[in-house]
Amino acid sequence: MGSRVTADVEQVLAQEVRRLKQEVDRLRAIERSRWWRLNPRRILRERRTRSLRRQVPVAVPAPPPVSALARRFRDEVVSRGRFSSDWFTRAAESWEPLFQELAGAPCRLLEIGSYEGLSATYFLWRLPHATVTCVDTFGGSLEHAGEANYPAALEDAFEANVALVDASRIEKRVGESRRVLADLHDEGRLFDLVYVDGSHLALDVLVDAALSWRLLRVGGFLVFDDYVWAELGDDALLRPGPAVDAFLALVAGRHEVVIRTRQLGLRKTAA
Repeated sequence: MGSRVTADVEQVLAQEVRRLKQEVDRLRAIERSRWWRLNPRRILRERRTRSLRRQVPVAVPAPPPVSALARRFRDEVVSRGRFSSDWFTRAAESWEPLFQELAGAPCRLLEIGSYEGLSATYFLWRLPHATVTCVDTFGGSLEHAGEANYPAALEDAFEANVALVDASRIEKRVGESRRVLADLHDEGRLFDLVYVDGSHLALDVLVDAALSWRLLRVGGFLVFDDYVWAELGDDALLRPGPAVDAFLALVAGRHEVVIRTRQLGLRKTAA
């Protein structure tokens, strides 16, 4: 009887996964069409510029000082790399409690969305005993298309950048995350930290979150980038935040939040 119930549950889950994949494909087609017709990043930037011109200037507080650790990383790695910008270093300072717990012993990290390898390179530099599995199509993202610094050879830039620290501790998996993560699960892999920074579409994020949870050991960390990102508008399906919130509700009682900035990080406390 138990095996029959398990089989029924697996069948329902498989049907739901197929439905979600179809919805994700539909949203990707919509996003691609909107992008090439309108380029929302450019339009939003122009709207914000016009809005700011109409507003009375206000004093903007200075950003907090960069830590000595961040300055070292920028001097030793970023200054020698092929990075279009350093978007990660300051955010990584909120990760320090996680890094301090993982440092000093072998650990396994999984990164979903690597782009030019900046965050992966920081992981290698900050955690000398870590191995990092990087998942990316290396085809770029629609939100970056048309920008002057958009790399023509993204995968080449990634490889050159991680080589600045130690490319031997990188495992590169090229492909869509929903397929690669399923393969990693079938291989019986488990990770101490998973960083979700792939698609910004809510259903993609929800799929990545669910698959990542199965790959994360109890006691490990799951960090979502761009939790408050909304550059494509307020539609819940076009933002990561609603997907992250829905996922947190699903795993309520099995996690504790450890980072809440523009990123959101949690510790898995139970399977």
